[in-house]
Amino acid sequence: MVPSKGIDRSLGRLMRAYPLLYLACHRRHTLADESGRRLTAQQASVLDHLDEHRPPRVSELAAHMDVTEATMSIHLSRLEQAGYLKRARDASDGRRVLLRLTAKGRRVKNENSVFDLALTRQLIGLVPPGQLEAALAGLETLARAAEALMRRRHLERKKKSQ
Repeated sequence: MVPSKGIDRSLGRLMRAYPLLYLACHRRHTLADESGRRLTAQQASVLDHLDEHRPPRVSELAAHMDVTEATMSIHLSRLEQAGYLKRARDASDGRRVLLRLTAKGRRVKNENSVFDLALTRQLIGLVPPGQLEAALAGLETLARAAEALMRRRHLERKKKSQ
């Protein structure tokens, strides 16, 4: 555990760095697909949370987005009907439903990503090669801690509501 003074210094560094990353690479959201079909902010957010390499369970996605499984199921049905995702049974566990983006869903997700891919590519190109791996490893460490924090907050909210 980092001593309190170290946490304060680290907090200051993170609070200065993150807004710079965000502002440099942030994109304007259109919330529409290539045909002009509008998505709600919630639908775009659901697509943004689908991971190609580790498809989430419906229950995990609902918990993460702090909605009921029934509400999440409605969002997923609408996205599936519009052709943005497909649901499939997990071959290793037939009870589990995997959520996978379609090509159309991947395009919309990429177009509505928080970070603009071209700007982010330029940003990475500006990092000295010898420092890039450490920078990315640090961000991945913070991302894992963020996931743990979100799980903790969800459990705390769940306990309070019982």
